[in-house]
Amino acid sequence: MIFATDLDNTMIFSHRLISGYEDKVYCVEYYNGKAITYMTYTAIEKIKNLMKKIHVIPITTRSISQFERIEIFSSATYAVVANGGTILKNGIIHPEWEQYINGILHKYNFEDVIKVFSNLPNLTLQPKVVDGKFVFAKSDDINSCKQILQNKLDTKIWQLSFQGAKMYAIPMEITKGNALKFINEKIINDKQPVISAGDSNLDLSMLEYSDYSIIPWGCNLSSPKYQNFIELGNSFLSSDAILDFVTNLSV
Repeated sequence: MIFATDLDNTMIFSHRLISGYEDKVYCVEYYNGKAITYMTYTAIEKIKNLMKKIHVIPITTRSISQFERIEIFSSATYAVVANGGTILKNGIIHPEWEQYINGILHKYNFEDVIKVFSNLPNLTLQPKVVDGKFVFAKSDDINSCKQILQNKLDTKIWQLSFQGAKMYAIPMEITKGNALKFINEKIINDKQPVISAGDSNLDLSMLEYSDYSIIPWGCNLSSPKYQNFIELGNSFLSSDAILDFVTNLSV
């Protein structure tokens, strides 16, 4: 059995979301000595137990270095970072998938996209190419940026995603779902159910690929359009509810 899970706002949560419940959570990520993200104590124990029984695959849009800060998940045999652009096996880049992705990337002109991003209004983080796989930036005027990017970039070849102040332009073939499909069908291939959990549009491809698709209650994907998705938990407690569901299926 495979459990593929997004990290931020699905399994791990910022201080803003755990405020007032500090006694229930443990910091799982530090950056420059500062506490960044948290999990509940119970969710940590549940994920450790699941890792002993099934394939737990963290799948994130984070870069390799950002992912490696979260020690509990960096110990997973398989992990997917850069929104599906990189597959790691025991912390090492999977060569076959990397070759496939590199064959895709030659079709994309990142320089032109960086130029468009660089002229967006109210940037709070200048655009950069993350791990050579996609463009990322932040702005305080996300609505204006969204309109500009949708007008200036070819949305048939670039996936555009907007989450809070964050903006992404990702090659269309680089998705979490494609990476999960490769791991399931080309590497593990054990014919067992695939479960996935995520909270944003960048998770849709893996949610739609899976046999069981779980989203936190009230997230951006909570709509009649996704009525087959299973809604569990709320805010930082969603990880416990999701892990309970997966644990029950794995018995």
